[in-house]
Amino acid sequence: MSEKTPLAKKATTAPKPSLGPSNISSPHELTAFVETLLEQLDTKFDEMSTQMLDRMTQMSTRVDALEASIQDIINGDLSVPQSPTPVPGTPVIR
Repeated sequence: MSEKTPLAKKATTAPKPSLGPSNISSPHELTAFVETLLEQLDTKFDEMSTQMLDRMTQMSTRVDALEASIQDIINGDLSVPQSPTPVPGTPVIR
């Protein structure tokens, strides 16, 4: 499942002029580069956190549904006799 959440799309910021390590010639440029890098990491972390939480919520919902289905099966089986009598006309498996 490669679904993107609307929140993750809103979290992205406008691209800033790219500074690469080879373009840095002053402490001010280094500070700007590190700040930009940290902002990008923060944005990516937020996107991944949102995706993880969404997937965990989906998984929790599925587990809850599975537990309910299993409970329904267990409750349904309790009302059925342990060794049901064969229906006439069906072969008996021994």
